[in-house]
Amino acid sequence: MKNYPFVSVVLPAYNAETTISESIQSIIDQTYKSWELIVINDGSIDNTKSKILSFKDSRIKYIENDGNKGLIYTLNRGIDLAMGKYIARMDADDICMPERFEKQVAFMEENPKVIVCGTQIKYFGTKSNSFKKLVFPEHDRDLKDMLAMSTCFAHPSVMLRRDVLIENNVRYDKCFKNAEDYAMWVELMPLGEFANLPDALLNYRVSDTQISQPSNQQTRKSVIACHKKYLYKFVAKGIVDNIFEAGCDISIIKQLRKAVRNKRILEACYLSLSKFDLRSATYFFFSGDFLALGFGATIRFVKRLIVGPAPIYFDVK
Repeated sequence: MKNYPFVSVVLPAYNAETTISESIQSIIDQTYKSWELIVINDGSIDNTKSKILSFKDSRIKYIENDGNKGLIYTLNRGIDLAMGKYIARMDADDICMPERFEKQVAFMEENPKVIVCGTQIKYFGTKSNSFKKLVFPEHDRDLKDMLAMSTCFAHPSVMLRRDVLIENNVRYDKCFKNAEDYAMWVELMPLGEFANLPDALLNYRVSDTQISQPSNQQTRKSVIACHKKYLYKFVAKGIVDNIFEAGCDISIIKQLRKAVRNKRILEACYLSLSKFDLRSATYFFFSGDFLALGFGATIRFVKRLIVGPAPIYFDVK
């Protein structure tokens, strides 16, 4: 008889009465049947609890926090309660495609070095029935390169190896509020390979204002901290801190180009130089970096040579 690895689905819920039934039903409708659904009610004050308890499937485990503890606390509680070989993320307003778990488990069983497996997603608004596909890179090197500047997974789509989290004591870090997933990927980066499946296996719901809302100060602070956390893997902490506080210099770029091999972050460092002079221009062109980075980056660098230094260039997504 074929062995089907057990999957623990962690689903935090807060005031989700209008959407959570559809989300839970999409788990029940999975073609893959070996799972437990850990639904953690994070102090909801609407009818979320009754919506959850209306499902009579024995695989659904209902948990309540003592008040509203927040997403990071709730996710970590879910990890600690999980019993499966794999942990799948799910949000209370998203919808899984029926074959999601089947495809992710099959891929991870066939690729034991992969420790995080996400999928492409389609997002839709609360007042719109139109779906737009959001595409992420699929392969380990591309994902980790992307991680230098922004998150490389759609968080609710991921499946993780539970033993990697437990053995390495990896949890969501409360110091990275609103970017807790990004920080976790950076922490997991040296522990194994990343992958995204090519199929869109999750419908991601966004509010009609969510896409256009600017990042708040806490999010910006957390994302910049993630950029630093990434660079700490390759360059001494003091050097990284100096890049963000005082700007970059050519000696730092020489270290980074050997360690990181990431075009996006190399360009960011060039455009964050604290001094644009003949030495920096000479190195940029004679090192061949202008060829590696391409025409657009070269134009941006030349513009900086003309107008002078600017604030740190690392984008905050």
